[in-house]
Amino acid sequence: MKTGRSDDDLEGSHVAKALFDLGAYVRVADIDPSSRFTELICNDTVVGNLCDTHFCERAVKGIDTVLHFAAVAGDNEAMDGGNDLTVYQTNATMTSNVLIASIRANVRVVLVASTAPLSLDHPGENAHFDALEGEDVWTGKSHEPQTHHTLEKLIAELLTQPSASMNMTVQIARFSNVFGPRDAWNNGREKAPVSLLRKALAMRLAENDSEKLQIWEEGRQHQCLLFISDCVDALLALLASGYNGVVNIGCDRIMTVGDLADIAVRSVGSQLGSDVVFQPETEENLPVNVRTRSSDNHLAQTVLCGWTPKVPVEEGMALTGKWLQSEMKKIVDGMEEDERYSTLQSMHFNKIIPRADGDRDITFAVLLPITSRGSNRSLSDLKTFADSLARTTWRDTCQFGDKRFVVKIYLAINRSDTFLSEKDGGDLNIAETVVSQNIRNIAIQTCIHSSDHVCTIWQQIAKQAWVDGFEYFAFMTNDVVLKDEGWLRNAHEEFARMADRTGTPHGFGCMAFTDTGYPGIPTFPIIHRTHLSIFGGNVTPETLINRGVGPFLHQLYRHWNCSIKLTARISGTSQPARGPQEDGNEWTFGPLDRAVVAAEEWISWRCPEVSRKLTLDVVIPSFRVQLQFLEPMLNLKASPTCDTMFIIIIDDPHSPARAELETRFASRSDIRIHVNDKNLGASASRNRGMKESAAEWIIFLDDDVTPQPDVLVETEKVIRANPDAVGFVGNAKFPPADLVFTTAAHLSGVTFFWDIAEKMPEETDMPWGVTANLIARRNDDGVEFDLQFPKTGGGEDIDFCRKKRDLWFPEKKKGFLPAPKVIVTHPWWNGGKRSYRRFYMWSKGDGGLIKLYPELCYIDHAPCSGELLLISCVLACIGVPFFLSTGNVFPLMLALHLVIATVVSHVLYDMYRHLYRDADRTKTINSTLSGPKWLLAIADSSLIRIFNECGRVVGLLERGEINCLGWRFDWFTGRLANGPRDEDRMNSRQKFALVIVILAILLRTISY
Repeated sequence: MKTGRSDDDLEGSHVAKALFDLGAYVRVADIDPSSRFTELICNDTVVGNLCDTHFCERAVKGIDTVLHFAAVAGDNEAMDGGNDLTVYQTNATMTSNVLIASIRANVRVVLVASTAPLSLDHPGENAHFDALEGEDVWTGKSHEPQTHHTLEKLIAELLTQPSASMNMTVQIARFSNVFGPRDAWNNGREKAPVSLLRKALAMRLAENDSEKLQIWEEGRQHQCLLFISDCVDALLALLASGYNGVVNIGCDRIMTVGDLADIAVRSVGSQLGSDVVFQPETEENLPVNVRTRSSDNHLAQTVLCGWTPKVPVEEGMALTGKWLQSEMKKIVDGMEEDERYSTLQSMHFNKIIPRADGDRDITFAVLLPITSRGSNRSLSDLKTFADSLARTTWRDTCQFGDKRFVVKIYLAINRSDTFLSEKDGGDLNIAETVVSQNIRNIAIQTCIHSSDHVCTIWQQIAKQAWVDGFEYFAFMTNDVVLKDEGWLRNAHEEFARMADRTGTPHGFGCMAFTDTGYPGIPTFPIIHRTHLSIFGGNVTPETLINRGVGPFLHQLYRHWNCSIKLTARISGTSQPARGPQEDGNEWTFGPLDRAVVAAEEWISWRCPEVSRKLTLDVVIPSFRVQLQFLEPMLNLKASPTCDTMFIIIIDDPHSPARAELETRFASRSDIRIHVNDKNLGASASRNRGMKESAAEWIIFLDDDVTPQPDVLVETEKVIRANPDAVGFVGNAKFPPADLVFTTAAHLSGVTFFWDIAEKMPEETDMPWGVTANLIARRNDDGVEFDLQFPKTGGGEDIDFCRKKRDLWFPEKKKGFLPAPKVIVTHPWWNGGKRSYRRFYMWSKGDGGLIKLYPELCYIDHAPCSGELLLISCVLACIGVPFFLSTGNVFPLMLALHLVIATVVSHVLYDMYRHLYRDADRTKTINSTLSGPKWLLAIADSSLIRIFNECGRVVGLLERGEINCLGWRFDWFTGRLANGPRDEDRMNSRQKFALVIVILAILLRTISY
């Protein structure tokens, strides 16, 4: 097993690769699994903190030989002594943990990487010094160690050597400066050889030989350099030797950094040659340099069977330069000239970074409004919360070897809450006393806001924590319990991953805990101080009062795909009181829009290449909750430039499939599942879906459609192509009509507008679209689906489209546009079984359009079938008392014959239309029927139209709109001029004439 980061551990990663190539089973263990090798260097990688004893015990299990290379250190050219104690503590802990775990696991050999502990404070131009043997460091011949990093290595030698008496071979390899390909070269941890090669190559690739090559101080520091292949040979020989003790592995040749700079320039073929001009850096704030490292290799030659370095420094520098040039060209090739020059210029200079990733405290402010509500329950909840906070953060706040976290609780107590403000007999109030049993870092904030104004209180204490310099802000309440350890580091790492994934600055975005009570809702968010910097110390607009902070932040940052949900869970001790409070949806318009604009201005200034995403919500009202349809919809994928959420409104709270849907999908951050208290109907459910949405656009889908896999991508395309449209009419198709009734539905015209986008692809102002596949701009126009229409539908989609269009069109001159490539397939209702009730109910609703839109209606003097049957009913009502008083059945028979004449005439007329006059129109119908079944389908289509027209008449009568009888709504809303109206009137006249003829025949042939 080899310990140490493979991307910074040159010696360890190369020897691991050599052992792996020789057939050994190799395991790499460290906190970062990354490697500079593109090929495999090991059989197994375990990731964890070597400062964790449990991880070390797990890592060495089954291992025969341990190569301990892991260490926290800076680069060899610029070693930062500002955090030496942290480096010492971390490295010593890792070494002791690895050693103890190896002893317990009966590891046979432990090889520990050490360092040459030599330093000369200020050698002169011709300073002379002797290379020291391994034991000289303990005999007083050596100079003082450079830093605690070097001192720790010497202490580690003392710690490990006694283990040789425990049936374990302990080998200590003291390295001088080892260099070669795959070494760190541009992250602040590079050693002098690679650093100088990078600078020389940057000048050569930029074709700017007038630049001065930067070296720190005067270049008089002395180095002995060893090429990596020689180092690997030495390590393999040491492992094979079985030697117990310390061995120097280095090179006897010593040179100054100035000499090395000359070699670097010549190695990359620079035209500077020997005329290189050095630019010393002597600023006081630069890190102290290692003055001298040397190595006496006499023992190595004996122990390692005559090993000596074979690769001269010049050859090693040339090989390393060739590798480094390819790495640099990978970065700059393809760049524009200005960008290429700027990038190469930046490579002229060294980065100064702290040696430890954990050198800086990562601070979290836990924002906690509390109120007693006149009850001791608040203290009990507070104690439970504090216990959970301590339990889930102890590792991050106590251990070292990795990033260090600091947590501070900001307790907000209302000024009028005398119970919580009461002192405990000392300086602490009662709430602070409860929390301080687990958490010591506490700040008390007094607020004047009502306890119900949680957002306002969060705002106040967040601003104070921001002023205090905290980095992260976790919004919580005292009636919750944190469930999972490690949420501090998880949040920090997720912000880092989010920045890498999106290209935004670290901290731009938000995340939320997984709330076990409301798994799909971002109730408790975490943000970075970047957010408060963007908005001047404010978290949310003042319009948010209750608990809308999480949803607001989520909706804000989803425009850049920077809203995510943590796997860390949080749950409530009193969920009914804790549930999401209604702040209304007013903030989803003006306040959210302004926040998006502010964030966009901020990000465009700092990261102009990062573009805002289009936001699209999919609203699905569902009564049946059929997972075979819902699951494919919830798995639809948008493009990388669009952020999508799915909002499902369950309209049957007792649906047996509700539990399965919530179990499988409620935890997804892009899905919101809401349940109506009772069956409210599709329109009310869509209205709720609109209120739950905060996206720019909404696509309405029925819960039983099957969308094309690219439906979201095509939706985004049509929106981006027409950003000024108020909406788009999608294309809703049906499966092939292979039954009489399904074919009749097409022939009757009730499905005509479902694929209207395909029939009118060039239209610039579509009449309307069905809500099975309708895209609408979400703007603050107050337009909703009118609940006067039936729950089952009928007219509400037309009304919605017209209202949206009429409010938008005067300004933008664009209404609903066709979206023929946004395709869904709607199944045949009830599997295609015959049922006329659906069409009857639709027409009961859409008859209400006549009164709402008189300008889109026209008078038809010939009665429709529904009106003729209404006349029949009136005649029957007159005929019954007439028969009872006179015995004459003529009125009754007249009514009956009128019914027969109406039905027969409509069937005959439709036969005439579909078989002769308009036969060409039927060719577009997707039906498999022919012959007698086609005739039956025509007859059935007449019955569908009759039920349809009867429903419209009944609806008018029920609403008391008798004056609307004889009026017809223009389904094309005037987009085809008077063509459809004139054809409809013609059909009505001809059918009515046929009714009169058939009625007359019946009356002449039948006597009463």
